[in-house]
Amino acid sequence: METLEYNHADFNAAQAEQDRALLVKFFSTPLKNEEKSLVEGRPIFDDVDMIEIRVRGTKDNIVQRPVRSDDKQRFREAWRAHSEGEKAVQSGTPLAQWPIMSSSQVEEMKYLGFVTVEQIANANDSVVANISGLQGLKNKAKAFIEFSKGAAPIEQLQNKLEASTNEVETLRRQLAENQQALAALTARMDKEETAKVAPRSELPKK
Repeated sequence: METLEYNHADFNAAQAEQDRALLVKFFSTPLKNEEKSLVEGRPIFDDVDMIEIRVRGTKDNIVQRPVRSDDKQRFREAWRAHSEGEKAVQSGTPLAQWPIMSSSQVEEMKYLGFVTVEQIANANDSVVANISGLQGLKNKAKAFIEFSKGAAPIEQLQNKLEASTNEVETLRRQLAENQQALAALTARMDKEETAKVAPRSELPKK
């Protein structure tokens, strides 16, 4: 029997690309332990770690179930934040910082699970097709990201130029201050030297 071979790195990369369109949340909830409840003769609940998965842009396609070991690896950052009691970090450019977005659009996208430009750029195509205006936003988000990548070297150069300009300005001020101090010192020394060599007043004749 022929064995199907595949590159695990390619598989993981493809999986990671698909996961970018998902909104994942870990949480804990008390669930009734039927076995313990039967033994004790009263309701016994255990705190169970749960996972909620949904595609950004949908409200009905939601999966909630107990956490599996592979979930912790697949969504490691969200799991780490949950384990440490932190809020999951959203990496990217916040929609509120995207100039084309109004406040109402930001709130609307937040309701649908989108909080960064990158999340809109990676929105699932099937979801985009069902939400009016989202395809246009996705195209603009992709263009914004690509333009930003191209503009990054220019911004870095501008930062270097600004730093150099500030450094030159600081040196210029220091030089001017030193020149003023030197001029003041020279004037004082000239005054003292003049006082030393000035002719004495003639004594009155008898």
